[in-house]
Amino acid sequence: MKNLKENEREVIKLINFFRKRAERLIEEGALSEEEQQVTSSCQKLEESLYIHAANRDAVLEKRDQLNTIVKDNAACPKCESNANLKFVTVEKNEQGWKSNRYKCRRCNIAFTWNRPNNPWDLVLFLKVVVADMEAAAQDENETEQARQVAAYNRDMMLENLAKLEPVLQSSDEELAEMEAREREMSKLIHQFKNYLLIEKIKLDTWVEPKSLRD
Repeated sequence: MKNLKENEREVIKLINFFRKRAERLIEEGALSEEEQQVTSSCQKLEESLYIHAANRDAVLEKRDQLNTIVKDNAACPKCESNANLKFVTVEKNEQGWKSNRYKCRRCNIAFTWNRPNNPWDLVLFLKVVVADMEAAAQDENETEQARQVAAYNRDMMLENLAKLEPVLQSSDEELAEMEAREREMSKLIHQFKNYLLIEKIKLDTWVEPKSLRD
């Protein structure tokens, strides 16, 4: 149950309690129709819960993998090396991009790298760069060679954006669907847990102790 949340683990424990009780009653031939319905409901919820948990893990793992495609290749602005860099934190700049902040232990300075640290912000960054490249490609004050280089770089970035944006959009849609399902499951788990707790309390009937003289 390592991939389950706390509320999910709690309801699974209750489900296991009623499953074991049902197995015992079946052996005794004493499982009532009402208890059969409880057992069936438990089984259906358990199956749905594990399917949801597996889907949640898959969606989050995919997003984690997407985050790894961005390599900022940071280097100290003073010694121009990355050999002594230590990651410090993540900062957001005025454009809203999240970037990594480092400390160079050799130069004893801290700096924020001027590149986004994730693919979603990279899209925003590339769009700004594309606009700059487009302006440079149309700048009549630049040499023909400089304009051609700018146009080439613009086209390369546009090609990369065309590949990256649909992947990120698909991931965002999967995340939104998963979060909507998460809210539904959380409500269902809360309601079903309370129902099982009530059923468990009903089982705890008081039995009058035998007389000490018996």
